Amino acid sequence: MINVGVLLFATVAWLAVLTAIAFAAQRERIPRALARHPLVLALSLGVYASSWTYYGGVGFAQRHGLVFLAVYLGPTLACIATPLLWSRVLRITREQRLSSLADLLAFRFQSPAAGAIVAAFSLVASVPYVAQQFRATEQSVRVLSGPGHEEAVGAVFCALLALFTAFFGARPPAERGREDGLAAAVAFESAAKLAVLAAVGLVAVLGAFGGAGGLADWLGDRAGDVEALARPVRDDAGWTSMLVISFAAAFLLPRQWHMAFASGAGDRALATAAWAFPLFLLALNLPVLPVLWAGTRIAPAEPADSYVLLVPQLLDQRWLALAAFIGGISAASAMVMVTAVALANDSATHLLLPLARRTLRRNVYARVLWMRRGLLTAILVGGWLFHRAQPNRGLLVESGIVSFVAFAQFLPGLFAVLFWERATRAGFIAGLLAGIATWTATCLAPLLPEMTGVEPAWLDLLRSGADHARAAGAARGSRATLDDTWSLPTFVSLAVNGATLALVSLLRPPANEEREAARLCRRREIGPSVERATVPASVSALEERLARLLGREAAGIEVTRARIELDIPRDETRPTELHALQERLHRNLSPLVGPVLARTAAEADAPAAGGASGALTEQLRWLERRLARGETRLVGAARELDLLRRWLRSVLAQLPLGVCAVGSDGAISLVNRRLEALVGAEERDLVGGPLDRLPAPFAELFARAVRAASAGESGGESGAGAEEVEVRVAGRPRALRVHRAALDPLDRRAASGGVVLLVEDRTEQRALEVQLAHRDRLAQLGRLAAGVAHEVGNPLTGIACLAQNLRAEAESDELRARAGLILGEAARIEAILRTLLDHARTGAVPSPGEGRRARVGRVPLAEVVAEAERLIRLDRAAPRVHVERSCPESLVVIGDRRELVQVFVNLLANARDASEPGATVAVRGRIEAGEIVVEVEDHGSGIPEELLGEVLEPFVTTKRDPSGTGLGLPLSRSIVQDHGGTLTLRSAVGQGTTVVVRLPLAGAARRGPEAEA
Repeated sequence: MINVGVLLFATVAWLAVLTAIAFAAQRERIPRALARHPLVLALSLGVYASSWTYYGGVGFAQRHGLVFLAVYLGPTLACIATPLLWSRVLRITREQRLSSLADLLAFRFQSPAAGAIVAAFSLVASVPYVAQQFRATEQSVRVLSGPGHEEAVGAVFCALLALFTAFFGARPPAERGREDGLAAAVAFESAAKLAVLAAVGLVAVLGAFGGAGGLADWLGDRAGDVEALARPVRDDAGWTSMLVISFAAAFLLPRQWHMAFASGAGDRALATAAWAFPLFLLALNLPVLPVLWAGTRIAPAEPADSYVLLVPQLLDQRWLALAAFIGGISAASAMVMVTAVALANDSATHLLLPLARRTLRRNVYARVLWMRRGLLTAILVGGWLFHRAQPNRGLLVESGIVSFVAFAQFLPGLFAVLFWERATRAGFIAGLLAGIATWTATCLAPLLPEMTGVEPAWLDLLRSGADHARAAGAARGSRATLDDTWSLPTFVSLAVNGATLALVSLLRPPANEEREAARLCRRREIGPSVERATVPASVSALEERLARLLGREAAGIEVTRARIELDIPRDETRPTELHALQERLHRNLSPLVGPVLARTAAEADAPAAGGASGALTEQLRWLERRLARGETRLVGAARELDLLRRWLRSVLAQLPLGVCAVGSDGAISLVNRRLEALVGAEERDLVGGPLDRLPAPFAELFARAVRAASAGESGGESGAGAEEVEVRVAGRPRALRVHRAALDPLDRRAASGGVVLLVEDRTEQRALEVQLAHRDRLAQLGRLAAGVAHEVGNPLTGIACLAQNLRAEAESDELRARAGLILGEAARIEAILRTLLDHARTGAVPSPGEGRRARVGRVPLAEVVAEAERLIRLDRAAPRVHVERSCPESLVVIGDRRELVQVFVNLLANARDASEPGATVAVRGRIEAGEIVVEVEDHGSGIPEELLGEVLEPFVTTKRDPSGTGLGLPLSRSIVQDHGGTLTLRSAVGQGTTVVVRLPLAGAARRGPEAEA
């Protein structure tokens, strides 16, 4: 015997270890990668193996033979069906933030009553199962330390579990998310009970039989008993029905559902659990028969339920007996804790909160938290009290089988959720109530405490049937008697349940909201259609609606949290964004108050404005938003269509034209990247909003185009057309062509399909056209100058010849002097004509990006500046300024003299035009860091700061008179860059402008490509 104090200490120590593990995982003291490893989910699903499996499995195998394997093969079959069942359920619960089976059924059938019935029945069906864990714990204490202290240990065990579960099971709202602490603790206890049970099996074989050979010899002498183990399977004495209820229990038991779908596990973890969980059950199952055979040999008179403890104790392995006791505590505590957490959440969500809405308006988070903690404690204490009131008779597994049959009643409803859209809430509720009534009559009543004068006829029938089966088994000399008490309740209750669900569902069609929820559950839908949704008019309206349930403080917190998650501003009014905010609030509130109550709180008072066409357009925007953000996982044809959509969106995004689609409700439905760059706004700020959200001048421009397209369509035309406009965008002139076309309706409900606008930016093309015209004018000027020079040159030559003859023949000095003056002026005229002719030949000045010209040789910049000054003085209408030149003769570049003259003509002309008459324009040159720096400085009006970076672009000018084309500076910069230099500006309004030209010094290392060649 082991002292009861040791057992009590072991119980407290083990729960302390679980508490430490849960705390470490919750506070991320255990690495997150380890706490959220997929194998943790597989081990946490091992909570399926309660004390029924740990202790009662041996007794079940003794009475029912190999039927006990069905308890493990059922979950294996369920795992094989993961793609059909588990994955679909996980997708629905994740997308709709449903944390329990009651949530799912209430959401699918859009019925708070359905959720309440499921929650209440789950609570009733789980109490016997919870009571079984306390019974197993007290019996294990009685086996190891004798009678007299088991009740005290059971009470302490119940109290400690209540404290642990209240702390780690009911968490504050700020910690909503994955339950890493509870999952880690449950996974650890699963690994512990597997290790202990394996050790007990090994010791049983070695201690009782001396090894595998001894066990084989012993079994050879008892071939009849071995054959009797398989007889219940051959005769199907409970085998098929046990497979069915175990299949359902694998994911319908509250603890299984909670660990698989409510703990935050993902697809990868579920895929791993689909093979790892059956392996865990197989490993846990292997020691059952060796322990049974060892107990039969060394303690045949003792109950088989106690063999896991008795075998190591009788083999003088007290340490292993104590470890086996801890393993039993582990199995019982994990089952009780997780079941209590799941049931408390369900009961609070579907039973208490709908009746206590008014109490939620003040300090909702604390009230919900303490409500759940109170429910956790009540469930644990209620299970313990049920155990105390229940007579201690029968196998441990009996209470577990009763719960298995009970939760199998949800199987028809779940199949309807996943596979039958025609099912209705009336059919589900009627079928479930019929199944519950059958289960109560056939399963629950025999477990209830005996009441004087009450002996229902069905109990007599069941007991007489059981006695007959026992007698038949005894006549065959079998220890595995055929007292199957679950097959009849299983098949009858499920048949009644399913038939009632189908019949009642076929009597009346489902309501609209049921059809919508069914499509969400059955298919890979995106979300509730906007046509059926009730979208609020603003964020404030949504918050006001939420405040009616949660109070203003909590409503403000939840709305702010959802806005931050979605990056939605407070003043948002677009229906698509408000719909997304509403859906996020529903998901965030579902774990707190349940999905039905959360949807009721988040929905607006009235449907959104707009007709069928507007609703359809908004639905398309909502669909695109969800797909673009990857909020829905698509498979099969839907996934392939989404890939096509993404490819088409990529093509649209890369178009060189701006694209804007306007829905029939007048809101922007789609824009591409080019339009974003053109208007200077992001897609997320435009889509779903009206056209007046666009910055000027696009709002009016697009509205005019939409009106024109709509007017054309209403008049029987296509509505197609184009308009060319010149506008200023961000201070810069733009030449735009806006093409428009009316779209065909996509649905019969819509009167119009909207309008698509294509925006072509023709600014650069227009610049090239003007530049070509300018070059043509320069070429014409060159031809004119050549003609003028020819016509003037001939008489000028004659004048020069006459003046030379006159000077040679003149006798007086005065006459010769006057003839010299004539020759000098004629030479001056000839120089001016030559300069004008050379300058006119620059009509082929390269445009930006046109390529570099061949350099003609060494060019002194002092001569270039002087020639440019002479040229600008030829314009008699321009204001006269004083040009102050300071360019040393050493400033020599390799380049084209004519092009460089063109540069400084443009710069000096700009400086002159910006200056007052009589002002000074300074031209200063110097050598700096191996290159020539020339500054042209004026003290004129200056250039505004917002235009300083743009005046180097074509057609940007600060001149008010029509003479400014906006081409001088761009051409000058192009020429300078073609010579390997740079041209930059410094300016201040009212103080003047300085143009800085940097060119390579002739003979320096930095040269143009041609010079280097």
